[in-house]
Amino acid sequence: MLARRRRAPVVLILMENHSYEQIVGNTSAPFMNSFAHRGTLFTNMQAISHPSLPNYLALTSGSTLGCTSDMCSPRSFGAKNIFHQLRVHHHAWRAWAESMPSNCALTGASPYAVRHNPPPYYQDLFPNDCPSHDVPYPRPLPAHIPGLTFITPNLCHDIHDCAISIGDTWLRRHVPPLLHMGAIVVITFDEGESNNHVYCAARGPGVGHGVTRAAAFTHYSVLAGIERHFGLRRLRQAAHARPIPL
Repeated sequence: MLARRRRAPVVLILMENHSYEQIVGNTSAPFMNSFAHRGTLFTNMQAISHPSLPNYLALTSGSTLGCTSDMCSPRSFGAKNIFHQLRVHHHAWRAWAESMPSNCALTGASPYAVRHNPPPYYQDLFPNDCPSHDVPYPRPLPAHIPGLTFITPNLCHDIHDCAISIGDTWLRRHVPPLLHMGAIVVITFDEGESNNHVYCAARGPGVGHGVTRAAAFTHYSVLAGIERHFGLRRLRQAAHARPIPL
């Protein structure tokens, strides 16, 4: 009997508040442009909403769940989500939030923004999963990474509050070790600034090298691609979205 092929781990990194045109071809973002050229660039990726939090919910639950602002309360959504899906199907996950003061912190403490860290919003991740799996960004990195790692840089490094070049340098330092561990790394933005056309690129095992995909994709496509990669049922709007190939 043939052994089942091991799925590559997936790392999803969310950057902040810049449109596609502000990143692609910008000399202040050499790493993000090189990353895209060496992997697959999705040239027609659309975020779902404004402001930040509804997009993070869309990326992880397949819906904005009626949240229309950044003020929706943690632990307020009973909706199924990718983190719960992974656990019940015996796939490990972690969320790494840079500058978070403690595991699964429910309130912001700048430069940590809870609105950029989705696990605290889902009721089914309490009392155990969020406190044990949603952790401050680890230093040093662990020797192995789980099935899915959701990475939230802090408010400077995700370029919410700092220059594009600073976030690009952060990615240059942090992404290569993840690729060396055999991960598929997806980098995208929660929303755009001038519009919701956002940068999204992927690199890693099985991902096309030097590929551009012009088909229409959304944040729901990112979730659908992750769910398909792990053999999970697609949640809500992800069921109707074209999955990104991972």
